Amino acid sequence: MFTKILQKLGYTKAEISWILYDVGNSAQVLTTCTVIFPLLIAKITPQDSSVYVGWANAIYGLVLALLSPILGTLADYKGKKMKLFRFFLIIGLVGGFLMCIPTIDYMTMIVIFCIAMIGYNGSIIFYDAFIVDVCDDDRVDKVSAAGYAWGYIGSTIPFLIFIIPFALVTLFGNADGNLVLPFFTLSYRTACGLTMGMAVLWWLIYSRPMLKNVKQVHYREEEAHVVKSSFSRLWHTFRNIKQNRNIFLFCISYFFYIDCVNTVIKMAVSLATEMGISDVMSLAVVIVINLIAFPGAIIFGRLVDRFGSKKMIFVGILGYLGVVICGAFIPVYRDLIWVVAVLVGLFQGGIQSVSRSYFAKLIPDKTDSNEFFGFFSVFSKFSAILGPIAVALLIQLTHETRFGILGLIPMMLIGAVFLFFVKDPKSERNSLSKE
Repeated sequence: MFTKILQKLGYTKAEISWILYDVGNSAQVLTTCTVIFPLLIAKITPQDSSVYVGWANAIYGLVLALLSPILGTLADYKGKKMKLFRFFLIIGLVGGFLMCIPTIDYMTMIVIFCIAMIGYNGSIIFYDAFIVDVCDDDRVDKVSAAGYAWGYIGSTIPFLIFIIPFALVTLFGNADGNLVLPFFTLSYRTACGLTMGMAVLWWLIYSRPMLKNVKQVHYREEEAHVVKSSFSRLWHTFRNIKQNRNIFLFCISYFFYIDCVNTVIKMAVSLATEMGISDVMSLAVVIVINLIAFPGAIIFGRLVDRFGSKKMIFVGILGYLGVVICGAFIPVYRDLIWVVAVLVGLFQGGIQSVSRSYFAKLIPDKTDSNEFFGFFSVFSKFSAILGPIAVALLIQLTHETRFGILGLIPMMLIGAVFLFFVKDPKSERNSLSKE
């Protein structure tokens, strides 16, 4: 279904395959990471489930942050990018299926979650870097936005099916959370496992076009001592980033503002649960966000052509300041949850897609794309550590969830300040001058 629509919209075979991977993994992120895992952990942990979720995100984020530049440098050699992508994809899939086992305790679940997320996010490092292989700078904004947009709608549709077992036990289960049927009893844990398992299977199916049709176009020829050469080039790339003021400033800016975005994505349901939002309302909010995010990401991508990437990132930062401020008042004004849902839907996909495509334009030599995307991932993953830790610590210190959320505001403001000093790349200035 998605393939035919994308063909009619004029995307190439490689671009479609790249976009479809977002369709596949977004269903896994939405179903497992955003909804079921936080709700399940809240159910089976003794107390303060958001603290467990925060530390789990911080731990796997640290591992990925340390690995990303090394992996990115290795992937620049001919044939390595797809091999590394496949390796981490398998880790993510296996970890995802293991999370479906209904008998494991909460600490084991958290460990498996960290492993699964290392696999998922590891594959995303190379998936993002593949964008320079499937399209050129003239199409990178459109293709990047399409990845997020179709990822949102492509995750929402299956999510409405996958969530049925979980919805049944939530709506019709007894006091223990179990649904007693004529022939068997559907437990809360089993329902969660079924829901997550279907999401992982969807991810597996929609990974196949990426594995089959996307090829590494920009690469370096393999050398005799690949690992040694990789570390040498890693240091060279770091020096180049320091010398390339634009990339360095953007990476610092991205580190701070994407921190807020990533933390909201990963901890929203857990935080909402602690602020008194029911499981059913949380599911409804997630659906609304994804339905709005589809046109939101497309519109955001089109507005880039008119106003430029940098201005649209500023718009996204302002939008997320609104998300954080409104979110902090949810315990007092419960209906603000819907305002938060609309704001996240409008700005989440847009700020992520434009950031990715803008960074791709900043890269001076596309043969080094993986090295630079490796560093790009470092800033992203370290921000994924800082935000959850800040939220978790503030909640522990103040015993107020809303104060933890407000701790994200300074990071957004710092990101905006550094972004102000980034100069648009030549390709972006040329495209805007033609308008």
